[in-house]
Amino acid sequence: MITKKTICRTLLSFTIFMLICFPLLAVEKIRISTQQREPAVWDKNARSVTNRIEQWKPEETAIIVCDMWDKHWCKHSTVRFAELAVALNPVLNAAREKGVLIVHSPSDVMTFYKDYPQRKESQKYADESLKPLTDGSPLPLEKGQKFPIDASDEGCECTPKCKIYRAWTRQTETITIGEHDLISDLGTELGGYFKEKGIKNVILTGVATNMCVMKRPFGIRTMKKLGLNVVLMRDMTDVMYNPAMPPKVDHFSGLDLMVNYIETFVCPSIVSTDITGKKPFRFSDDRRKRIALVIAEGEYHANQRLPEFAEELTRKNYHCGFALGVPRMNGEGRHNIENLQILEDADLMILYARRRALAPEKMAMIKEYVASGRPIFAIRTSSAAFDAQKPIKDEQGNVLEQWKEFDKDILGGNYQGYDSDLRKQGTGTDVTIVAGKENHPLLKGVQPFHCQDWMYKNTPLRSDKAEVLLRGKNPKLEEPVLWTNGSNAVYTSLGHWDDWTIDSYKTLTHNIVEYLLNDSQK
Repeated sequence: MITKKTICRTLLSFTIFMLICFPLLAVEKIRISTQQREPAVWDKNARSVTNRIEQWKPEETAIIVCDMWDKHWCKHSTVRFAELAVALNPVLNAAREKGVLIVHSPSDVMTFYKDYPQRKESQKYADESLKPLTDGSPLPLEKGQKFPIDASDEGCECTPKCKIYRAWTRQTETITIGEHDLISDLGTELGGYFKEKGIKNVILTGVATNMCVMKRPFGIRTMKKLGLNVVLMRDMTDVMYNPAMPPKVDHFSGLDLMVNYIETFVCPSIVSTDITGKKPFRFSDDRRKRIALVIAEGEYHANQRLPEFAEELTRKNYHCGFALGVPRMNGEGRHNIENLQILEDADLMILYARRRALAPEKMAMIKEYVASGRPIFAIRTSSAAFDAQKPIKDEQGNVLEQWKEFDKDILGGNYQGYDSDLRKQGTGTDVTIVAGKENHPLLKGVQPFHCQDWMYKNTPLRSDKAEVLLRGKNPKLEEPVLWTNGSNAVYTSLGHWDDWTIDSYKTLTHNIVEYLLNDSQK
């Protein structure tokens, strides 16, 4: 029989449970995947692209929306910024729902907002002692560096050039200002507010990356000087750049180069996917081919060499995105690759991975890409990209997925290891062109060369479609080192870190990309 006493005890227990557990549920952290370019371990003055997973408390996080005005003096910019605003507003809504503070910072128009409670709230926290840190001057790491794009003409690409004037009167109405948001264009106010409220993490969005986002009193440089954990949301920004100016690349390639600079000298970047779970934003006028570089290997310096290759491709007006695994052979977190959502829109996958098992949903992204028939350029250890050689479980005990037949079924290879004695001896490999293949488009400008690779054993290949173009020879072995497997897959067992300094190898890699992305050559 249920008594009143029993009911009261049950209600009391439930109340205590809710008091303990509900706050824990309410402060669920945001998983942030940062991308940065750090000093390379192997080469002085070189950089490696790396990824870090961080867990941010929403109540310690703010997003600053930089200069998303109602109108810009440049007509092209006005159109692009309006498109960006439509994409950005749902991101801000999603962040606000998670408990992230949204800061609206449309410079020069604070008088429009003088009676807004969100503006008055910001003004309460002004700390003039912070003013020396808000001048937007370069950070110590930027000393001696120049931006990779020339915007000395103010970046207008219109013909005729637009007249420069203060065209803006307020922030675009496309972006919602929430009841508990802030409005400020002063670092002294935001710095004081962030300190008082315990804000530690700041995301910069808006425009333009090479001007206001970097240099405003509330911009990236200021937030770094204030000691905050700052990132750029790289898909929710734009750049002021005229392609007629150096380095004379596509407008959006100019944006990519500017993001590379920021990741190298200023702060990491993220994509809006971390907030929304949806794919990153892409401008409608960005018609470049998209290349997904999937890098997860720890021996051949791939996270240095492939980003260097990617920068060359960016200057050829390809968009390059990275899906990264930790650059280690062993250890925690090795069986994971971040940012694989870039495969959804990719026109080409460049794969340099070694023995990784993945969560089923991540392996599904790779398999879906392959099943679509889109092209693959696989390098060296990728013959064993998804063969971990033993069952792998995640921290929860779930078995991770492998793809042991990737080499045979997709690349047509037959990887059987290498001669360890020859590796120790450093004999290297003489690479020659297969007789009769000299005029193949992949080999245009390629001459026989010697490299430091210890050759992989692949004979016999396991595909009727395989066409061998290069062979390698050393004192013990002669093996195919580059072949196509049909029209949409190219594999090379070359890819030692020194290969990227050999002219013929570099020419070969560019030829492969252009071949796989240009159907007319096949």
